[in-house]
Amino acid sequence: MEKKQKIVQQRIYIIAAVACVAFLLASVLFLRYAIDENKRETQEYMQEVAQQSKLAVDKQVQGDFQTLEGIAGILGAMDNLDFEALLPVINDINQENAFIRMGFTDRSGLTDGVDIDGTVYKDIDLKDKGFVERAYAGEEVLTKTQWAETNDFWVNYYAVPIWHNGEVVKVLCAVNNSGAFSEIMDTSMFDGKGYASIIDKDGNYIIRSNHPSLDQDRDARNLFELYPFSTEEKDRMRADFERGESGFVEYTHRGVRMWASYTPLEVNGWYIFSVVPEAEINETFTMMTWGLVGIIVGAILVFVFLMVLIKRTNDKGIRALRKMAFTDQLTGYRNYPKFLIDVRKMLGRKRDKVYSLWYSDLKNFKTVNAMFGYDVGDRILKFWAGLIESDMREGETFCRVSGDNFVVLREYISQEESLRRFHWIVSSLEAFPDTAKRGYKLEMCSGIYVIGEDDGDMTINDMMDAANVAQKSVKNLSGARVAFYSAEMHKKIVREAEMEARMESALLNGEFQVYMQPKIDIQHGDTIAGAEALVRWISPKDGFLAPGEFIPLFERNGFVIRLDEYMFESVCRMYRERLDGGLKMPVVISVNVSRLCMLQPGFVERYIGIKNQYRIPDRCIELEFTESIAFDNHALFRSIVKEFQENGFLCSLDDFGAGHSSLNILKDLPMDVLKIDMLFFREGENAHRAREVVKGIVNMAKALHMKTVAEGVESLEQVEFLRRIGCDVVQGYVFSKPLPIAEFDDFVALCEKREENQ
Repeated sequence: MEKKQKIVQQRIYIIAAVACVAFLLASVLFLRYAIDENKRETQEYMQEVAQQSKLAVDKQVQGDFQTLEGIAGILGAMDNLDFEALLPVINDINQENAFIRMGFTDRSGLTDGVDIDGTVYKDIDLKDKGFVERAYAGEEVLTKTQWAETNDFWVNYYAVPIWHNGEVVKVLCAVNNSGAFSEIMDTSMFDGKGYASIIDKDGNYIIRSNHPSLDQDRDARNLFELYPFSTEEKDRMRADFERGESGFVEYTHRGVRMWASYTPLEVNGWYIFSVVPEAEINETFTMMTWGLVGIIVGAILVFVFLMVLIKRTNDKGIRALRKMAFTDQLTGYRNYPKFLIDVRKMLGRKRDKVYSLWYSDLKNFKTVNAMFGYDVGDRILKFWAGLIESDMREGETFCRVSGDNFVVLREYISQEESLRRFHWIVSSLEAFPDTAKRGYKLEMCSGIYVIGEDDGDMTINDMMDAANVAQKSVKNLSGARVAFYSAEMHKKIVREAEMEARMESALLNGEFQVYMQPKIDIQHGDTIAGAEALVRWISPKDGFLAPGEFIPLFERNGFVIRLDEYMFESVCRMYRERLDGGLKMPVVISVNVSRLCMLQPGFVERYIGIKNQYRIPDRCIELEFTESIAFDNHALFRSIVKEFQENGFLCSLDDFGAGHSSLNILKDLPMDVLKIDMLFFREGENAHRAREVVKGIVNMAKALHMKTVAEGVESLEQVEFLRRIGCDVVQGYVFSKPLPIAEFDDFVALCEKREENQ
């Protein structure tokens, strides 16, 4: 019996020992698993935070370069570049962008600049800043952080070349406080205990974080010299840097174990290097270890209790990490990475719903921030996010992508139902108290992409791009707008991109040709009175391109300025050639002038100079201005018209009746010709009323000693009506379509022959 008891006790001891060992092993294995899982989650989070910092830095840099490119492009397109006179201009422009300084740099590095406070600096030597030679070679340059002696802090230099007549004549440079990048990069990680810096491919620091833990290492200039990476780690990191890949590394510095991730930027091959102390991550797990030791030494019950506690603590920590990684810091709702995860899950399921992806933003949000302040701007975005959340249905989700851009996945029922939801958001935004009480109406524009069953090959980004294309198609229209994506929109974007890529060479190659549409004097036997010069694009690749295809695009990108001047000079050259050749010319050739041309410095002087260069007789060239130009800047327009008339030009007001049509315009402007818009000559249920209006316009123009031209006339009945009421000239297909120069010459000869026979 005693022997049996000993055997039982031994078995119990053995079982207890095995249980303890098994429990210990299980505890160690679980802790190892939990630490590894936590490490994996933390690595993902650090990569996501680094990606967000990357997007913010890339967006900042791209936005700065786009601003400088736009300024450089405008300056390069000017005929006469007086860079000293342009300093106040770039200072005014910079008020919207807040560079510390902007200026012009010559090849020797000497720079004339102007601070944001208006202080002008002359002959500052920047040749040692690392951008002069590269910028003059045609590159756009963002330098590493450098000490600015004049400002006594660290800065980065931007530089873009100013191209003029095919060569770089100056470099437009701008200076920004590197603290702006530090603020972007110092994303809150683990309650501010993590930090980020920017390095180059060799590990050299470009921009250092302002985190206080780096104070002892401020003099270090290279990542690999500062931190004791192993040879293997250095080789792996350098290989990643050369390939432009992200990565993760662990190291020990000053006795502290660190975890770091690196992510490439789209600037100069730089990287964001994000760091967090391992102790901050594993603090919870250290407590777990002590708990496990207590459990093993204590009792199985305590062990079980603490195991449950560990599990709960671990779950809580993971939830906290997920919340930090997947929450938009401004709105408090999900951020873009979490939105992508949720959308992939929703669209990946076998679904009985049709979804639509919305891309929305607020129009003129920069103006809102300027007028009301950034605090109000942030409250608007939070208010807007709350509106979207309150309109969410089961299976729908949304996020703020960046700035004032929101993307929403919604159930799609019909266009009408989508429009109702859009207008509900619009009306709610209009009622936002801070703006509504001051009479400012917030306007939202949205693009909607309806996700079809055959869209499985499209990524979420592809769908967002499609919705963004639809949104951009209505963004420049007045009021709140929404548009549904269509294949035609994509074709239009591609088509416009192709035209933009070819417009410069087309101008040089003479693809833009002058067509003439005759103007007929209907009060003197239907004789030719002149013609309007119209542009046509004859492309070797695409053939004939109508103005409606390319003029709106050129008005948006500014190329219309060069095209207008090209057309004007072509008409003057043609006029002179025919006069020198003994050919008769119609009394007046009219040329269109765009609004952008009128706003260019030296516009009047250039046109007068071209007229004088070709010795064009006075009152033989007529400049046509649309009524919208006169309406937008009445005083400027009046002075321009007066100066042109004093130098032998005729001036006409085109498209009268198409837009704002104000009698004050006619009263105050000494125009020579009034062109009545073709809208009045379209047949419809109000045709009689339209004719009465036309009759009144003609009578009014006569009283003001203005000649009247009716454009867009297509029937003899309309001609007879216009003849009866005293309209002077008709332009339209009823007499002739726009003609190439040779055919126009034949038309003029035929008209003259007919006049001789009468």
